[in-house]
Amino acid sequence: MEVSPAISDVLKYAITLISIINPLGAIPVFLGLTRNHKNLNTKNVTNTCSIACGTTIIVSLVIGQALLNFFSISLASFTIGGGLLLFMTAFSMISGHQSNTKINNEEIRSVDFEREIGVIPLAIPLLSGPGAISTSIIHAKNFTTTTHWVAGIFMVLVVTLIIKIVLSYADKIGEKLGQLGLNVMTRIMGLILMAMAIEMIAYGIKEIMPILKETF
Repeated sequence: MEVSPAISDVLKYAITLISIINPLGAIPVFLGLTRNHKNLNTKNVTNTCSIACGTTIIVSLVIGQALLNFFSISLASFTIGGGLLLFMTAFSMISGHQSNTKINNEEIRSVDFEREIGVIPLAIPLLSGPGAISTSIIHAKNFTTTTHWVAGIFMVLVVTLIIKIVLSYADKIGEKLGQLGLNVMTRIMGLILMAMAIEMIAYGIKEIMPILKETF
C-alpha cells in the first residue's frame, strides 16, 4: 500500500525526533537525578517532564518558522546549523560521550527542587533541547496541509507519551537492559541520527548554492 506524501513527511519527522530525544539514553541521567532526592515523587517529575517536552516541541513546530522570519534567518542556513548540531549530538551518542548541547555536569549539580527537575534539566535541555527544537522548525517547512499538521501534532503527542512511559519505568528498563544495553541503543539511534544530519546539511548547502542542484 502506497503511503501518502503527508504521512511520509510526518513519519520522517517522528523518526528524527525520537532519535534526537533518545529517551532511553536519558535513563541514566534521570535515575541519577531522582535517586539523589530521597523524598522525591518521581511520578510528578515524570508528568512535568513529559508535558514540558510536548509543549516545547509543539511551540517550536507551530511558530518556529515565524521566529526565523522575524530574525531574518533563511531556512537553508538554519537547516545547515541544525544539521551540524544534530551531527554533533549523534557523534556524541556514537562515541559514548554525553553531549554538552543537551546537558552538562554543572546543570545536573544545580538541580535543587522536584518541580525544577521535571522542567530543567530533564525536559530542557536534556530531552527537548536545541536538537529537538531545530528539527521541529526544519521539518515544519514540509507541513503544507491540514493532514500534515494534525498528524504532526499527533506524533508529537505520541513521542511525549513514549517519554512518559520510558521515564515511568526507568528503574525496570535500566535493570533489564543494563548499562551495555543502554549503550547499544544509544549508539544505534546515534547512527540513524547522523545519517539524517548529513542529509539536512547537504540539502541546506544545495539551497544556498543553487548551482549544486544541477550537479547533484
